[in-house]
Amino acid sequence: MSAAGIQRPPFGSEAAQSSAGSGTRREPRETLVRHVEYCPFPRAKSDQYLRVGFTRDLSPSGMCAHVDTPERVGSLLRVTLRHVDGRPKLESIARIAWSSPAADGGLWIGLSLLEPARPRAIPVRRKPRAVSSVEVA
Repeated sequence: MSAAGIQRPPFGSEAAQSSAGSGTRREPRETLVRHVEYCPFPRAKSDQYLRVGFTRDLSPSGMCAHVDTPERVGSLLRVTLRHVDGRPKLESIARIAWSSPAADGGLWIGLSLLEPARPRAIPVRRKPRAVSSVEVA
């Protein structure tokens, strides 16, 4: 364990497999690979651009994602999970719960969803109707 937070065993190791099967999870997780976009929240600097990763598994309260950029444990991210066809499936604020190095040089991060996913309304702008010069009474 590090001072910054909980360190999880690398994915695929015996320790990771034994901790996953220990029965300590409150919710079932679904093994599902999906495209995830994320950026720091709140976004305060111009170098905090949108980044891309993919999920390993999902649960109602969080997910495990593979990313290329190191992120600090405890920091907040704005997360958008995408359907296979690219439509947004979930948009939420998440806290990084843990981080672990991946075999390919990237990182696995555990994300805890803080804000419940809500459908996002798409604003529609309509042109105002032109008023005719002749009004029918």
